[in-house]
Order: sequence, then C-alpha cells, then structure tokens
Amino acid sequence: MYSTQQLATLSGVSARTLRYYDQIGLLTPPLTANGYRQYGPAEVDRLQLILTYRALGFALADIRTLLDQPPAQRVQALAQQREKLLANRRLVDQQLAQLEVTLTNQKGESNMPDTEKFAAFKQAQIKANDEAYGNEVTAKYGNAAKAAADARFAGLSEAQYNAMTVAETQLKTALLAYLTAPALPGADAAAAYHAHREWLLATTPQLTPVMHRGLAAMYVADPRFTAYYTKLTGSKQAAAALQAIVDYYAIEE
Repeated sequence: MYSTQQLATLSGVSARTLRYYDQIGLLTPPLTANGYRQYGPAEVDRLQLILTYRALGFALADIRTLLDQPPAQRVQALAQQREKLLANRRLVDQQLAQLEVTLTNQKGESNMPDTEKFAAFKQAQIKANDEAYGNEVTAKYGNAAKAAADARFAGLSEAQYNAMTVAETQLKTALLAYLTAPALPGADAAAAYHAHREWLLATTPQLTPVMHRGLAAMYVADPRFTAYYTKLTGSKQAAAALQAIVDYYAIEE
C-alpha cells in the first residue's frame, strides 16, 4: 500500500496531480481510518494505464470514460488514436520535408526556381488537407470531385493562389463584422458570402448552391472545420454564422 507521497515518488507524478485525479474521479483510492488516501495494487495499475493513455494523447475526460469501458472498446479507441497519431506523423514529415527544402534554399545551397518553390508548397498543403479532411470530402462528393479539386489547386498560378488568400482575408473581415451585429440580409453577411464563394471557386469552379450549403453544414457538423473558422476569426460562433449566411444566400438560380 502506498500513501499519496509514496506513490508520487514511485510514479514520478506529483502528489498534487494525484489529488486532482481523485477530485475528478479518475483515480479514487480508499481512505484510511484517519482520512488519508491509500493506494493499493488496483490503483497502481490504474495509474499506469492513465499515464499510458496520457502519453498517447488522450484527454483526461476521455481516459476516465475509456477506463470504464470493456476491453474491446478500449482496443477500438486505441486503434483510432493510432490512426490520428499516424496522420499527425505524416503531416509533420511533410512539414519537415518542406522545411528542409526551404532551409536549403534560404542558406543559398540551391537555386530553386520560384515555380518549384510554389509547387512544393501547394503539394504540401494538398497532403495536409487530405490527411485532415480527405475522407469526409470523398464520402460527400466522391473521389472524382476531390481529385479534380486537388488538381485545380495544384495548378493554381501564384497570382490565382494570392487571389484565393485575399478572398480568405475578406471572408475573415466580413465574418468578424457580421458577428458584432448579425443581420440577414445585410451588407456584412453578403460580403462574407461572396468572399467565401470566391474562395471555393478557386478550386471548385463547378460549385453549385447545393454544394455550397453542404460544405457550410459540414463546417458545423465536423469539429475540425469548426475549429478552422474559430481560429480564423477568434469566435466559436463563426462556423454557425457562416452556415446561416450561406443557407440564406446560396439559393438555386
């Protein structure tokens, strides 16, 4: 049996952290007659699992749920986490490869043409987007539509890419203005809609109102898309606001 301090010394976890785990119901040892926590073999094993899941990137709330599930569901959760970590590793590998190319060029050790620099950047971004959203986009619009969008993005000229970036900036500005005083219809809402449409048309010239509304709905349904617009504007309401705007303006002609 271990006291809080003894288990802290053994595990390398601070006594404060062990007390916090007790408070949130993650690791609750029995108490001695004088009210002190006492950790036995079951608690030590549970702590080992907690630390393992933490090292694998699970949040504490998820760990608490996971530990109460049957082994089969734990295995499934671990398999899903493995896929996430593999995707993150591939993304980091792509970023490192791009960094090496850029670093070599910046040090004057290569004479990379501007077109090659831009092409490498676009390919890295396509791969990153594919890792993050590829499955959802393919499921919703099909392999052909996704491949066409990727090919169009890869074929953008620097001027076209810059125009796409400008459209994104205009979208951010318009959304921020709309969020201060939401109104449909309204000048800010209309500006946000047109900027978003121009941004999408850069890679999806066949964009229809139905497709536009479907994408906007995905922004709310998928937390990864929601996070993108939250980061873009600093507001957690941005994705929902954009969906409302697109639903209003994206009508069949």
